[in-house]
This record gives sequence, C-alpha cells and structure tokens, in this order.
Amino acid sequence: MPNSSVYIGKLDLIREENIFKATLCCCFFSCKTDYGEIISHLHTQERNYYNTLKFEKRIRSYLIGRFVAKQAIAALTGEDKLTQIVIQSGVFTQPIVISNKQNIQVSITHCEDYGAALAFPEAHPMGIDLEKIDSSQNGVLAGQFTEFETTRIIPLVTPYETGLTLLWTAKEALSKVLKTGLMTPFEVFEISRIDLCNNFTMCYYKNFAQYKAISFTIGNYMCSIVYPIKTELYVDIQSLRDYYANVAKNAI
Repeated sequence: MPNSSVYIGKLDLIREENIFKATLCCCFFSCKTDYGEIISHLHTQERNYYNTLKFEKRIRSYLIGRFVAKQAIAALTGEDKLTQIVIQSGVFTQPIVISNKQNIQVSITHCEDYGAALAFPEAHPMGIDLEKIDSSQNGVLAGQFTEFETTRIIPLVTPYETGLTLLWTAKEALSKVLKTGLMTPFEVFEISRIDLCNNFTMCYYKNFAQYKAISFTIGNYMCSIVYPIKTELYVDIQSLRDYYANVAKNAI
C-alpha cells in the first residue's frame, strides 16, 4: 500500500474537564492489487470471515473498512501490528474493537474506493460518514428529509446536491454514534440549525441537543464528524483536502 494513499491525522478533543485524543485515517485504493495487499493485515478471525465473502463489492468494502479502522486504532494506541487488532461486529453491525491496549472505539465509513475511520476513547463518543456528492441521487436523498429541513435548512447550502449530501452524512454519522444505523427513521435525526463557516459547516440536532456535526467537502465528497456539543474539535481540514487532491492527481 503506497504511503501516499493513506492519510492519518490527529484530532484534539478539548473539554473543560479534560482533553481527549482521537485519530482519523483516510485511504484510497487505486486498484485491485491494493485490496489484495490488505489481506495480510487481517486477524485470523477476520480472515475466516473474509473467506466466506462471495461478492466483489462486499469484499472491497470489508477490506477497506478494516484497513482504515486498524490504521486509526494503531495510530491512537501505538500498536505496531495491525494483525493484533480485531474489528468484530456487534448485534447492530456496529464495529467492536478487540485490543489489549485501551478501551477504544471506532467509526467506519466507505464510499466507492475511499475509506475513512475515526478511532476514539470509549469515554468520548464520535461518528463519521463520507458520501459522494452526486446530483443523480437528489431524488432519493430529498425524500429522507423533513419539511423544515427541505424549506429552511437545505436552501442555505449550495449547490442543492451539496446541501442534500451534507444533511445525509450528518444524520448517518449521528446514527453511528447512537448505534442505530439506518434502522431508525431519519426524521428522528432532524437538523435544527446549521452555521456556515469559512471552510466547514456546523450542524445541530432537534432531538439530540447533546451532539453536533462538523461537515466539510473533500473534492466531490462530503464528510461529517459527529461529537459531543461541549467539545471543541480541531481537525486539519486543509491537510485532508491536500491529501485528496494529491490522490486524485495520481489516479489520473
């Protein structure tokens, strides 16, 4: 796996009573060979499950998800052997970290050949989602939002497909924090307010006032990270964008 295709960033989670650390890993797989190289990083349990997979799309999503999760966890804990980290699935398919280091949790997202994961301490819940901004999905996405969001929130973000994708990722990232996934109606995660900043957007929730989401574009993708509202989060968005631009350039 070329080093240029893997981005790892450190996140500071600053609270009045404490400062937590988290790590973000983003990765782009440019060819089938990249996926094959990841197999050697799987734990025996993961390898056994991998061997049961039949469909190419599921195989790729499993490999890229496990890889970015392990990289993020290793960067946070100092573990130097990815095979010593096991990512199992909970009863709601949420990722469960098995490691002898710390009480660490992970949130995973992938879209096409891009994957991203957040590793964070159990004491400080977080969630991440990444989706491609695609106008052909406008009809599908638009049907998932409330009248308030459609008339008051989405028009604040242009282009239209960007606003739709922003709300979708902010909601899906929250569903990962709550471990409900897409099994809960999306209106429960209604966005009550957004603040437009210079290079990112902050989203707030009607029914979950204890959380907020920072959302930003990376090329033609939208990324949202959800975390507790009283936490000040530092994430180097520009470095992420530079990483994406470099990967996109090398992929041409």
